[in-house]
Amino acid sequence: MTSTHFLIKRKSISFPSAVLEGEEHRHLSRVLRIKPGKRVWLIDEKGERYLAEVREVGENQTKLDILETADKPEAKIHLTLAQALIKSKKMDFLVQKATELGMTGFIPVVASRSVARIQEREAKKVERWQKIAAGAAKQSRRAFVPSVHPPQTYRSFIRGRHELRRLILCETSGRYLREILAEVPKSPKDGGIPSVIIAVGPEGGWTEEEVHSALENGFEPVSLGKEVLRSETAALAALAMISHFWSN
Repeated sequence: MTSTHFLIKRKSISFPSAVLEGEEHRHLSRVLRIKPGKRVWLIDEKGERYLAEVREVGENQTKLDILETADKPEAKIHLTLAQALIKSKKMDFLVQKATELGMTGFIPVVASRSVARIQEREAKKVERWQKIAAGAAKQSRRAFVPSVHPPQTYRSFIRGRHELRRLILCETSGRYLREILAEVPKSPKDGGIPSVIIAVGPEGGWTEEEVHSALENGFEPVSLGKEVLRSETAALAALAMISHFWSN
């Protein structure tokens, strides 16, 4: 973790003061042993960044004085990853690396060929993935922590999307992603930020019925090429390409 950046809830900020509690306070006070007078960066859940000076390090909280608010980098696209459930450790890794690559939203999807099932521990898993995303955003100094959504059935997921560009990775059909990325992403009529979602199947791939349903609901089939990639590898490769061409 970077030693100068800490996540803070907006409700914990009351200009010109701020209070760090919980894990971030413990990291600052017990791991890094930061003393009063040290300047650090605070990042809230909306991506706002604040330069602050530590005023007091107590037993349960750190009090800070906000010195200035940094300009928030403007996102060029909202990039959501919809990932069919895969094994737990792979999902943890995927959430971390996808956050580093610019993901702004994460939706776990229960697909027909998903081996993993997390219904009994759903809340804890979502909480864990949200913490992983927050840590990755902090590590890479991203201005926005991705939102991790509860797992959705494939049917409810596929029918509830409204992104302007909806992509689904397919093994046997679809245009090459590089061809699609040569196009300019569509912008909403109100002039807001373009929204993109990419759906990635489980290790066994999507079923024909799932692909057909996606196409009926406005998704475009895309391909990464002839190579057969692991699910998490395909997801990260696609995110890296989209982020590079459409976010920079």
